[in-house]
Amino acid sequence: MIRERADLEPDVIAFSTVIDGLCKEGAVSKAFDLFEQMHSLGVLPSTVTYSTLINGLCKQGAVRKALELLDCMASKGLEPDIVTYNTLLDGLCKKGLLENPGKLLQYILYKGHRPDVVTYTAVIDALCKNEEIEKAEELLNDMISRGVQPNVVTYNTLMDGLCKMNKLENAMNWLDEMVLKGMSPDIVTYTIVMDALCKNGKPDKVEELLDDMISRGVQPNVVTYTTLLVGFCKMKELESVKKCLREMVSRAIPPSIVTWNIIIDAFCSIDDAMNILVSMVLNHGAQGNSACISLIKAYVKRGNIDEAMSVLKRMKQAGLKPDIDAYSPIKEMLLEIGIADDAKDLMAQMSEKKADD
Repeated sequence: MIRERADLEPDVIAFSTVIDGLCKEGAVSKAFDLFEQMHSLGVLPSTVTYSTLINGLCKQGAVRKALELLDCMASKGLEPDIVTYNTLLDGLCKKGLLENPGKLLQYILYKGHRPDVVTYTAVIDALCKNEEIEKAEELLNDMISRGVQPNVVTYNTLMDGLCKMNKLENAMNWLDEMVLKGMSPDIVTYTIVMDALCKNGKPDKVEELLDDMISRGVQPNVVTYTTLLVGFCKMKELESVKKCLREMVSRAIPPSIVTWNIIIDAFCSIDDAMNILVSMVLNHGAQGNSACISLIKAYVKRGNIDEAMSVLKRMKQAGLKPDIDAYSPIKEMLLEIGIADDAKDLMAQMSEKKADD
């Protein structure tokens, strides 16, 4: 890979550069082989070399091997920088191996490093996952007192931990603090809190927060709406479900099969699902078609052929024009269960529709 020549010997910078390139390409095993080759050639790895390889190992989930490399680094008298510690913290947290996050932070401080927002966020994340939520809140206050300003990811991490521990009031307080500090909550922030509000049976608060989010220029996405629909369906808030679906369609975010499965599970009957659908699609043209097709696919996936056929019928009654995407799932299911005659009739309807168009 890097070969000696009589007139030019590779130095630590050359090795480190190639190791960095290999790690970025995901070829960490080759990078490690090259690291071993350095020793055989008498080239001593630098802090940059070790840090680069530790970063590559962590990204591939080989955190224990990265820790071994850190020990090796220390034995050579080399001190990791804050970026290396951040990489290890992130890797340990993702693997669930950080049993005492606070102790590691104290060690970083003892070594004379100044933890940054990435360091604190990683430790807060680890504390939350360890269900040490009070310590996580204390640490956020501590970082602020040390002059390190939390970012949106820091707040989101803490609020997610609080919501999972059913400490909704605390999460709402941190959301208020974000806004007071002039920081703009993002789509993740709102989705975390709205999900918790749904789980706590507070539909009015959910809608208030949704309105606040939109007024601040943060546009809900399919994840946000699906989260809300799960919550509203569990609370049997039919009107909120209708409103949510209407907003989805008006924003050109047609409900998916997953969305309809949630609604069918909650309201069970074809009449409920179709009443929601019809009230939603009458004035939405093509987006209404997309919503209906998703509902048809949802029923077909469940093996409910009668319900799927009913949706097709109601589409026509509502003045919508089913296309091949609406007919095909039903046709394929009819053929699969051996009702070829009905499949032929459906194909004939498709052909008539094409002729009419």
